[in-house]
Amino acid sequence: MADNKKTPTSKPAAKRASKSSSTTKKSTSKGSKKTVKPTAKRSFMRKTWSVFWKFSLAVFIAMAMYFIYLDSKTTRIFEGNKWQLPAQVYARSMEFYPGQFLSSQEVVFELERLHYSSVNRLSRTGQFVKTADSIKIYRRDFEFYDGLEESHIIELRFAGQKVATIKDKFGRRVNSARLEPVQIARIGNDSKQDREFVPLDKFPAMLKDTLLVVEDRDFYEHHGVSVFSILRALYSNIKAGRTVQGGSTLTQQLAKNIYLTRERSLVRKINEAFIALILDYRYSKDQILEAYLNEVYLGQSYNQGIHGMGLASDFYFSKPVDELEYDQIALLVAMVKGPSYYNPRRYKERTMERRDLVLRLMVENKLLSTKEYRASLDRPIDIAPMKASLQKSYPGYLELVNRELNKLLPDQQTLDAGVRVFTYFDLQKQTAMEESIEKSLPYLENRPRTEKLEAAMISVNVEKGGVSALVAGRDVRYSGFNRVLDTKRNIGSLVKPAVYLTALQLPHYNLATLLDDSPVQVTNEQGKVWQPENFDHQYRGAIPLYKAFSNSINIPAVNLGLDVGVDKVVNTLKGLGATGAIDEYPSLLLGAVEMSSFEVAQLYTTIAADGEYKKLTAISALTDSVGKVLYKHEVNAEPRFDKSAMYMTKYAMKRVTKDGTAKRLNLHFPSIQLAGKTGTSNDSRDSWFAGFDQNTVTVAWLGRDDNKSTGLTGSVGALEAYIRYLKPLNPQAIADTRPPSIRWAFVNEQTGKQAPPGCGKVIQLPLRASEFEPRPQCIR
Repeated sequence: MADNKKTPTSKPAAKRASKSSSTTKKSTSKGSKKTVKPTAKRSFMRKTWSVFWKFSLAVFIAMAMYFIYLDSKTTRIFEGNKWQLPAQVYARSMEFYPGQFLSSQEVVFELERLHYSSVNRLSRTGQFVKTADSIKIYRRDFEFYDGLEESHIIELRFAGQKVATIKDKFGRRVNSARLEPVQIARIGNDSKQDREFVPLDKFPAMLKDTLLVVEDRDFYEHHGVSVFSILRALYSNIKAGRTVQGGSTLTQQLAKNIYLTRERSLVRKINEAFIALILDYRYSKDQILEAYLNEVYLGQSYNQGIHGMGLASDFYFSKPVDELEYDQIALLVAMVKGPSYYNPRRYKERTMERRDLVLRLMVENKLLSTKEYRASLDRPIDIAPMKASLQKSYPGYLELVNRELNKLLPDQQTLDAGVRVFTYFDLQKQTAMEESIEKSLPYLENRPRTEKLEAAMISVNVEKGGVSALVAGRDVRYSGFNRVLDTKRNIGSLVKPAVYLTALQLPHYNLATLLDDSPVQVTNEQGKVWQPENFDHQYRGAIPLYKAFSNSINIPAVNLGLDVGVDKVVNTLKGLGATGAIDEYPSLLLGAVEMSSFEVAQLYTTIAADGEYKKLTAISALTDSVGKVLYKHEVNAEPRFDKSAMYMTKYAMKRVTKDGTAKRLNLHFPSIQLAGKTGTSNDSRDSWFAGFDQNTVTVAWLGRDDNKSTGLTGSVGALEAYIRYLKPLNPQAIADTRPPSIRWAFVNEQTGKQAPPGCGKVIQLPLRASEFEPRPQCIR
């Protein structure tokens, strides 16, 4: 019942509730339009901030990672090998000692090649004063392979063609002195950039101060990037209506030059600023300034960019950077703004205007006095002549140096790290050799049947086996085929000293031994007959050994060689230094063996050194960029022949130049004892001469590349080149170092036996002491 009563009343209630609920929903809906709006904004801001914060964090992490990358790259390069430094190749240094055969003219020649200035009074390094019998030199400092020698003053006094005394700046006598060597080449750098690294303390203070005044006055104040400099440059550019000033600091310029490309973009400028900040944080100002001074681009030499103030000083003024005058410093700093636009060789007028502006800044900033300013302003722009590319200066010699370098330092990275190469190169000998070839060949080609001559010539220091000069062909600047090293030709009569030396080592042969000069035939195993002839087609019968040698008569040499054995002659050639294969044919006795001029020089150096073998080399020492010795040539003199036999062989070679096939030498140098041997191959295809004085062996070859006849014998062609080569030099007579086993004796040329003076046709010759007869009989 109760349930029945409640049922009808519940529906209206439900309806009321439903209405009430509906009313509530509407009111709530209306209210929501007013209260939900700020909540949604807060939610949106919250989401936006979250995205921004995450994006910023990502950007920060990316920038941090990039900054870390830049930092790693910057430090790795800056602390490693910032540049590929070329190997610097030096000639031998000129050394002095009392009693030395050396003229004052030779010393002046060397000083001029080192760009020393002749003055009336010494005031700085790089100067010399010459009087009638003395030269006073203010020598530069130099890091030799055996240590640093500081700059100092030396005085040389001469007595004729000799050094009489050497004194230091206090007038005290010293036993020796030397000049720094001439740099003859810079090789091994394929980066198209060339520079000569100079430590910061070697740059003159005036150069450093001027650079900072002009390029970055706040260098020691800013942190790599200068906002003040940027604003100042912006103001100046707006005021001028064009770009007249840059806002980059030296540190930014360095960052751009070492690490970045020349691309003009915002990204590059940002990278430049980042790297500048890293450099400034990581390194001292002095380290950055040193790097900049060695990096800055200052011009072009053929295909090589000139980088750094050190190399630029030599390139434009032919002097070290620490010897620059004020106007020269101003010019180099002026060129920093634009080396091509302010090229002093092409645009002197505009370059002078820029230089004068720098000079004005120097005096305004109290770097120069008014007097110094005016004096510098009055100086013209005096630029050294454009040098030939150093790689092309001495191509033949440098080819030999390169081949030796590839064996000693096969790692190219080592070569690109500023290796210093010290050689035995002698600039005076090289100059004389080049002039000889350039004059001799046209002169000889005036002869009938003589044309298209080529040449090869090499000189060697006897004491150390060091190659002192080398010309690889007619064109002395041509860097192609090297005829000294690679042309192998029959050596003709240059083989004869080996034939005679082989015999003179045997007890039954001496210089007076009579040899048979009559026709000879040799039949080989195949039945072929070889019948050699004398050059003049004459036969003399019995002839003394020394005379057959000095006149280069073929048949006595063949008979002698057959007697001692061709195989023994081959052994002698190998003992002298021959390394190639040599066939043991009888024709070898007249030079039917192919050798290069370099190989012939090795043979004759052993002879000139009294039978001591010294392997030929161009390089004397190698050091790295900080002076550590990487290699030093140790002279290993290996005695290979009997001293008596060698003395007699050298005597016969002296007779060649006195009254034999090279007697023309005696006409040109009558008071100087020289020795040598002429050589001519079949049909005069090859003209040879090998000669030496006390210190130097020289081999000359003239021929044609097509191996046709030249029409020249050795005594006409190659000897002409040798004579012209010696004339400007100061050759020394060969010292008579007679061993105790040799005695001088009178010998009868008809009998080949000792004889008293006046007994027929006698001559005094060196013989073995064991053969010497105190009281010889006169046998006619």
